[in-house]
Amino acid sequence: MAHEKRSASRLSLIVRSIVAVVYLLLAVCMFVTGRSHTVLIDNHAAEDGSYKAIKSMTVTVNHNPPSEFMKGDRDKFTVKGQKLVIKVESFDGSADGVYTLKIPLAEDSVIVSVPRLAAGMDGAMEHFDLN
Repeated sequence: MAHEKRSASRLSLIVRSIVAVVYLLLAVCMFVTGRSHTVLIDNHAAEDGSYKAIKSMTVTVNHNPPSEFMKGDRDKFTVKGQKLVIKVESFDGSADGVYTLKIPLAEDSVIVSVPRLAAGMDGAMEHFDLN
């Protein structure tokens, strides 16, 4: 009889531990996929002339509706999760492309330079302080 109680108690402890681990994993998954970020899309030329602004384009960020940008424009989007997909369609076809970036988990807001991204340069995404 005592052996059956210990087995039942041990089984109960194992089941509770498994449930706790599953809840913890679910919480982490929800935090990572549900975390929202502010993304600023920028169409400015470099001050040093290393890349030029795109004359006119349509940009789609993740599943948001497309937005039109002219030279010097900047717009703000809110995205959920770490994956950022930016589809660029320039009106003259010179800078068309689809770019995938990963937003660092700790970042609340980032700025993405589309001309720098289209030029294939590093550092197209940077931290941005909204305050």
